[in-house]
Amino acid sequence: MDFYSTQLNIPVLRRNINKLNIQRLLILTFISIVSFSILIINSAEARPEFAAELDKDCTFCHIDPAGGGPRNRVGEIFEENYFEFPEDFDMEAVTEETKELIKQITTSLDLQTAFIKTIHVDEEEGTVAGCSSCHSSVDRFFLMQAEATFNAQASEHVRLTVSNNVGTTLNAFATVDAIPKHLYVRVGQFRLPFGIKQKDHNILVREGYGLGSNKRDVGLEAGGSYGKIFYNAAFFNAGNNIANGSLGTFGGQLGPIRAGISCMLEKPDEEWERIIGAFLTASFGDLSLEGEFNFGNSGEVLSFADDTVDSKGYYFGAKYRLFPQLSLSGRYGLFDPDRMVLGDAGKRITFTAKYNFMENGAISLFYWANLPNNDRLPDEKIASKSELRQLEGTNQLILMSHFWF
Repeated sequence: MDFYSTQLNIPVLRRNINKLNIQRLLILTFISIVSFSILIINSAEARPEFAAELDKDCTFCHIDPAGGGPRNRVGEIFEENYFEFPEDFDMEAVTEETKELIKQITTSLDLQTAFIKTIHVDEEEGTVAGCSSCHSSVDRFFLMQAEATFNAQASEHVRLTVSNNVGTTLNAFATVDAIPKHLYVRVGQFRLPFGIKQKDHNILVREGYGLGSNKRDVGLEAGGSYGKIFYNAAFFNAGNNIANGSLGTFGGQLGPIRAGISCMLEKPDEEWERIIGAFLTASFGDLSLEGEFNFGNSGEVLSFADDTVDSKGYYFGAKYRLFPQLSLSGRYGLFDPDRMVLGDAGKRITFTAKYNFMENGAISLFYWANLPNNDRLPDEKIASKSELRQLEGTNQLILMSHFWF
């Protein structure tokens, strides 16, 4: 295979040195901002580390048996007390109170806005900063999410869920607790249950697989848990709107560690596409770790031999809660959309500081750094302008506000 060679170019070398110095300065600036943020900034999202920390399944705190989304009364108490239970917490009394609320309707609103400051400015380009544009001449605000969710408890074992985000229906499904905790059945439109649930819009590992934070499809899902084992399976429509997609997840928990594997098989066009993902989360006091590795291929032959893998992506990260209202986290991710093409892999480091400044509000500060790809193709051979920008290695500073009710 002909790997692209490079020659020493003094002007380019000087520019690279200048870029490196600028990046170092930006990183130092970010560290200073985070240090200052400790006095004013936290996170208010349910994550797998809480399940491991409490040694409970998702239904302990969430309405949805698969986890995520609006919380039940136990989860609300846990959240209101900054992710700890008060000393006088009476689980039996709360359980009895919840049983009396059959046929209730609960509502929630999740609102997120972001201000994106693009580090690399191109005055001639005349574009604004966005999630897929790293060069800009104008920074701007974004409405990231405005999702309203309605849950109606039709009976003790049947629940209806509808959610809408800025005019787009995301979820519309019925959930039946066939065997409480051990088996639920869901039918309608829902997020595909692959790997670790992610709401982060900029997680790199999911970009190429159509499994982003807003990915939804129509179908049937069944899942549950038995002891320390959890599982699910789903059958859904693919891109051509024919019911020819399926996926499954199987995993377990051992002490503070939760791990599993997901596999998805679908035929959106003429060829089959297959994706396998392995994931792991671990919680040790205030420190939590998580990671995921995905790889996929396409074609008529079902094989995952190394020479048949078309794409791969992975990430690993850590989060530390300095105190209940404040957390700091970092993550490294990579996505290689085509292993046969040299230098098309995107690499990204994300640093985040989150502060829960009120019971239902948080602010987050992201430093999103796309790392330069030294093996990238020559500019004239890169057809996609957005890909060209990403492979150059450009950065963004994002201030995000988050409110939920």
